[in-house]
Amino acid sequence: MKRQLQNGLFELLAIGLLVAQTTLDWTQATVQCWRRHPRACSALVYLFLTMAFCYQPSVGRWIGGFVMMSLPVAMLGGLVASLYLLRQNERLAGTVGLVWLVLTLPIGKRLFGYGTELPATVSAQALSVLSFNGECFNPAANTGIRTLRADIACFQEYAPNADLEKQYPDRLTRLTRFSGNRQVGLALFSQYPIVRQYGRIWKRGNAPDINGFLCADVAYGRDTVRVVNVHLWSMGVRVEQAYQAGRTGRLGRFFAELGDTFQRLKEGFDRRDEQIREVEQYVSGSRYPVIICGDFNETPFGYAYGKLRRNFRNAFEEAGEGFGFTLNRHPYCVRIDQQFFSPDWHVTSCRTLSGVTFSDHFPVMAQYVLKKSLTRTPEVLAQR
Repeated sequence: MKRQLQNGLFELLAIGLLVAQTTLDWTQATVQCWRRHPRACSALVYLFLTMAFCYQPSVGRWIGGFVMMSLPVAMLGGLVASLYLLRQNERLAGTVGLVWLVLTLPIGKRLFGYGTELPATVSAQALSVLSFNGECFNPAANTGIRTLRADIACFQEYAPNADLEKQYPDRLTRLTRFSGNRQVGLALFSQYPIVRQYGRIWKRGNAPDINGFLCADVAYGRDTVRVVNVHLWSMGVRVEQAYQAGRTGRLGRFFAELGDTFQRLKEGFDRRDEQIREVEQYVSGSRYPVIICGDFNETPFGYAYGKLRRNFRNAFEEAGEGFGFTLNRHPYCVRIDQQFFSPDWHVTSCRTLSGVTFSDHFPVMAQYVLKKSLTRTPEVLAQR
């Protein structure tokens, strides 16, 4: 018995020494690789940081926001660095970089949608949800508004519009004074009864109070569903001015605009973190199926997006097609209007309506089916 115990201790000691030696060898190899190829190794470290922040957005609100936003650049840099290191016969570092790239692919899916569809044997009524920043509905909007039909429609930067309001029997609005006698804010329209509601407009101080959220519990047939319309902190980033200054060679103006953009982005990340925390109070642990939609003023790699993504699924990621860019101005290649949903739903489609051009945003339309209707004999879920 004593000899067996001694043999076991020797085996454990041998394993410990082997692990220690392997760790030491890897550490020395890493240090040597870093000394020989500092830029490539730095690119891999930055890739790891961006990946970690995107998976767990819980560190330094504005710092995390900037790091997460740079993920596409970090992925490209990591790919180049990994291939370069492999070419330089740095197999360990190059392989680690490729593994990290593979681990970022689930996050990279936020950029591009592949679509989805229900099984052919299923026939269940879908709930259509529209989200649209209408930019106060300029005069050219009246004709286009008539084509925007959905069971539930959520508008940001909404201004009163009789043509739209008469399409819906129930509605919820929160408006503030914009300029002169004009009012602007948020609106939620429903073909189904709104049985409970809450809304808030956040104060901005020296800017129009246009950001806020509306929370409505809607009687959807035999069920109650919770729909939240959000418009998170607007930054007013002047990308067009910076672009024109750089194009015309006004470097002083160009760098001034970049500095202003940095400050606006920094404040935006902090403000939106506070606001999304408040919104989450009304949806986390909800006993009702939840849909959250609106203008998030962040890309899919934003801090608020990442936090919400931990508990909810994104409609475009699940059922969108292509890139789904939603901004109808510089920079065009971003998707900042989103729809999220709780696990109670199955999303059958999510489309960016790029043919609606009277706003600086494009509308987003999604179709949802309650999952419980897919596991029993289909029946009419709602009566208008």
